[in-house]
Amino acid sequence: MDASFRTMENISVCEHPIALHNLSILRDKNTPSELFRNASRRLAEVLFFSATDNLPVIKTEIETPLTKTHTTIIDPNAKVIIAPILRAALLFSEIASNLLPDATVQHIGLYRCKQTLNPVWYYNKLPDKFKDIENTYVYILDPMLATGGSAIEAISLYVEKGIPQERIRFISLLSAPVGIEKVHTNYPNVKVITAWVDEYLNDHGYIVPGLGDAGDRIFNTLY
Repeated sequence: MDASFRTMENISVCEHPIALHNLSILRDKNTPSELFRNASRRLAEVLFFSATDNLPVIKTEIETPLTKTHTTIIDPNAKVIIAPILRAALLFSEIASNLLPDATVQHIGLYRCKQTLNPVWYYNKLPDKFKDIENTYVYILDPMLATGGSAIEAISLYVEKGIPQERIRFISLLSAPVGIEKVHTNYPNVKVITAWVDEYLNDHGYIVPGLGDAGDRIFNTLY
């Protein structure tokens, strides 16, 4: 799977056929909500699988039904945090939790003001401090990295509490150049994992060609 990602400086762009196929389903304006959700799940799994390649591992010994053998597991001392930006990333976090069921899920409540395009906070339940900063790994989830405002706000939560940028990753289904640039201008060592980087943002802050409003299409709230 790693061979299907084009890696540049602190950004990985997916080129796996399954991911590209499902991204095409998401882009199609005629895709119904149920199919949109299923395609999102498949794409999210590919992305999250790749994003967690920085987790530390250790060697251990187990006993199979036939004999003892050495194997590799994720270091049990690693503290994994899945941080979905509400609401659109809820489906994304479901996939992430399935892959890492022992991870902590910390929801981040942000929405984008339609007039200013700036992020607005409405929910934050993070602890005042983390007990084991040196072993903490954070995966921030948001289907769209557009203006970068919400990404910066979410990343800052963890950086300000002492989590090194190198152990924070931002995962999005689709990104815009301006959003990636904003993330790396403020936090150059935070890696972005995405399915594709589109061309630009329109006057309403939507990614073009994009896929529309991910949250509305996931939850079937298009009116």
